[in-house]
Amino acid sequence: MYRIPMQPVLACLMAASWAAALGAAPVVGMATARGNFTIDNARVAGNATLFEGNTVETAGASSQLHLNNGVRMHLAAGSKGVVYRDRLVLERGYGQLENLERYEVEAGLLRIRSGGPAAARVAFVGDNQVQVAALTGAVQVRNADGLLLANLAAGRAADFQTEAAGAAAPSMVTGCLEVVDGRYFVVDETTNVRFEVQGQALGQEAGNRVQITGSAASAGESANVVRTTALRQLSKNCTPPGAGGATAGTSSGMTTTAKATIAGVVIAGAGAATAIAVVSGDDNDTPVSPSR
Repeated sequence: MYRIPMQPVLACLMAASWAAALGAAPVVGMATARGNFTIDNARVAGNATLFEGNTVETAGASSQLHLNNGVRMHLAAGSKGVVYRDRLVLERGYGQLENLERYEVEAGLLRIRSGGPAAARVAFVGDNQVQVAALTGAVQVRNADGLLLANLAAGRAADFQTEAAGAAAPSMVTGCLEVVDGRYFVVDETTNVRFEVQGQALGQEAGNRVQITGSAASAGESANVVRTTALRQLSKNCTPPGAGGATAGTSSGMTTTAKATIAGVVIAGAGAATAIAVVSGDDNDTPVSPSR
């Protein structure tokens, strides 16, 4: 298990006392790198204390960030993010985080979090496109309004392409339509998100695999509502998750061959999640895996 050297820890504690005495921003942790990086545009080598709201930018080498709340993260070479005690605002590049249940990552319009022990990778992979991977534990991805976009089980990854924003943006989900206590539900095949389906003439499609177009809204921590404007049958006699299959919200529940659109965000399964190399330049190019 990785152990933080005591000297930087003591330096961090001393900096915290100094900052408190001067009324400065609170200390949130420390950053280390084998090469150079910048904090608020000031060049740093080796290690430095992190204060609330510091902007960390890596150059040719990655940087490791150790926060006081136990969160550990790696920013890859060529990455940039703003560090707070409760969240990282990733602006460029990619990072890998452990102990995500204590933290949140903002990447564009996405909000990545977990309700339990988890490690995740978040990466900008194109214009308005972010890839999120759950390395260990389950990870939820939401938009800026809190609408659930995807449930990622451990070992799964997905790409998120923002095409529009806001509650009025279109949604399109696919899955097996089931009826429970007179209400209709579908677990989207791509995102593993459970939707309550509202609309007309749903009964005749119960038990069939359907594609639903409409507007989505949040229905709590783990589900959404979709109000249909169009419904198309894809096949008959499907088996919903939980009926001889996996339970919604806990399965991998994702396919790399289909896409979903939720509130203007196009989501596609990206296959298995693996630890990635987050070091280069002055470091050895080796993958970083979650600690055990």
